[in-house]
Amino acid sequence: MAPHPCEAFVQMTTHYDVPGESLVQALAQALKKEKDIVPPDWSGFVKTAVHKEKSPVQPDWWYFRTASILRKIGINGPIGTERLSRHYSGARDRGAKPNRSNNGSRKVIRLIMQQLEIAGLIEKAKQGGRSVTSKGQSILDNTAFDVKKVLEKEMSLLSKY
Repeated sequence: MAPHPCEAFVQMTTHYDVPGESLVQALAQALKKEKDIVPPDWSGFVKTAVHKEKSPVQPDWWYFRTASILRKIGINGPIGTERLSRHYSGARDRGAKPNRSNNGSRKVIRLIMQQLEIAGLIEKAKQGGRSVTSKGQSILDNTAFDVKKVLEKEMSLLSKY
């Protein structure tokens, strides 16, 4: 007797199935191979938000932020620069006055989104903001599949997903 078609169904790994930190690290390595995603000349000097005191220490922080933005668009999309800047917000030190939240740099987010759009990973949505294309979804899911294979060896609890 042949198995039921539903029993032979293997669920595909998506970017929802793996921890975000591991996915962003692997996705950053994959995005370094994209010729359209390059950090601008000023990326070594710029702060990523008003509430930050210094620029990022990592030399390849641009690729990590690009991977993080692509993941956030995949999860929350369609989403625009203003809402994304709130995802990268933090408390600004105002001296003796109480701290207040300040958004992340929209210039950095806008330029990253433009590069992702040129690479064909995201597209402008009809209702505003940007959403992931089929090519972007493919990169997200293929990277998640590779990450899940590595993490299953390290964390046995992840194998049940």
